[in-house]
Amino acid sequence: MLLGRDELITTLFRETDRAQRLKTGLAVILCGIDRWERCLERLEMRARAEVEHEITRRIARVLRCYDSLGSSEGGEYCLILPGCNSFQAVGMAERLRQEAFGTKIFVEDEELALEACFGVAGSGGRSPLVVLRNAEQALRAARAQGTGSVERSSYDTEPDSKAFPIVTIDDMVKSR
Repeated sequence: MLLGRDELITTLFRETDRAQRLKTGLAVILCGIDRWERCLERLEMRARAEVEHEITRRIARVLRCYDSLGSSEGGEYCLILPGCNSFQAVGMAERLRQEAFGTKIFVEDEELALEACFGVAGSGGRSPLVVLRNAEQALRAARAQGTGSVERSSYDTEPDSKAFPIVTIDDMVKSR
């Protein structure tokens, strides 16, 4: 189920409370689709809805049953990942980049190659709105880096990244 902005904020507050109470991780990923408006200009309203549905389906396929997904205008999606720290969420963002945006979408004789940037932030017990702001800043930094970039918020209060190895799909394929 795709959450609206208000539902997303409510869910983020609830999950932050749970993470603090259980002393577990919580991460947020903001996914911004590159050149979203330009892609939609070529399509009619029905086709736009099909593209949005396909993107949502692809993202949801990667998520766990207890993760939350919301969207806002302008081709941005927010993922709330209970039990994840920001280092693990970077791995999830890499997986999303490859699996959700790695293949073209075909709709009404149009072939769309959508790409996205990702901003990741870990809760570390902070206010949900601060975590969301940090994820937004990380998304802006990822967009500045260029298409397909993943940036982790530098404000995270988690231990050093060496304590949490990031395994990407490419790493898993290489190890086989």
